[in-house]
Amino acid sequence: MKCIDLTGIIMTWALAVSVTTAADPPARQAEVRPAIGMWLTVWWTEDDQYRHWVNCHRFPSRGRYTAGDPQVVADHYRQFRDLGVDFIIMDDTNGRHADGGRIIDNIRAWFDFMDAKPPAERIPICIGGGGEMRSGGAPNQQKAADFYHEQWAQRPSYFLLDGKPLLLIDTDKNYGPGDFDDPRFAVRWAYNGDNHAAMARNRAWGWGSYYPMPILEESMSMWPGHRFPKFVEEQGRDPLEEPREGGRLYVRMWLRVLKARPRFVTIADWNNFEEETAIEDSYAWEDAYGHATPNLYTRITRAYARLRTGELVKGECYRDENQPEVYLFDGEKLVHQGAEPRRAAIILTPAGMLGEIRARLK
Repeated sequence: MKCIDLTGIIMTWALAVSVTTAADPPARQAEVRPAIGMWLTVWWTEDDQYRHWVNCHRFPSRGRYTAGDPQVVADHYRQFRDLGVDFIIMDDTNGRHADGGRIIDNIRAWFDFMDAKPPAERIPICIGGGGEMRSGGAPNQQKAADFYHEQWAQRPSYFLLDGKPLLLIDTDKNYGPGDFDDPRFAVRWAYNGDNHAAMARNRAWGWGSYYPMPILEESMSMWPGHRFPKFVEEQGRDPLEEPREGGRLYVRMWLRVLKARPRFVTIADWNNFEEETAIEDSYAWEDAYGHATPNLYTRITRAYARLRTGELVKGECYRDENQPEVYLFDGEKLVHQGAEPRRAAIILTPAGMLGEIRARLK
């Protein structure tokens, strides 16, 4: 079976995302950087058998769900296509047998759905593991890799990095390259968001990061914010919290990534409401002024995904990072705004980019 290889993927946002294999290379154009990888939390079950939803203070607008429910999978896929997500990272970081196999069931549902799509419509999927490395070192991680290779890595929809299935190992910073490898995989590492030194040293892919995240050539990682609800319940605050600032943190993250232009960026994540890193629509999200803006983070994501090719999104507001003027894109031109927008975020652009786009629109 063929697996999808995103190396050298070419995307044009006016068209559907195109995916090619090494056996069927595209006509060469400028590579779109960075390719976007979205971490997906797959432990959710509507019945909450393993008690995840119960730990949340904030919830998705669609309510509680099972991550592998066919309707949920189809809707999330539709949104990922619209947002410009290039590949999906299944969060299996608690260990492959966690939650009595229900995480496996949800991952399988995603692969089954994606494998059934025509190749050009697939969003490739990889696994983010590491729980076994954390609990038992390389011997345990090898057992997990064997499982992943047998169950997932030979699927048509598995994401390839330079010709090999990508396996992310999210573990403690005392581990890194040299502690585990498997020639069947392209192995990359991820650490907790505060381990900037380990991220830089080991060129980690990451599961999010506190700002400012290390600038790396291959992959950078970000989140929209981070807060443990359990700490808030127990202590009245989360000492590790990175506040969302009504979307402003996420905008700064994206601006840093867009200026650095790594090969990949990983976003943590789509729907981890248990650690409040989710960007999925939620009635809890607010703009910088406190207005309810359920789709704030998906809008920011879409806007920056389009900016990779110098395109704007109708209805969003933009500002050059070095200029005070704010402009609304009305679908044809940039219109100066006399006040900051409400129920939105201002999309900061790298110095000079907005001026170049304005000149092109005239």
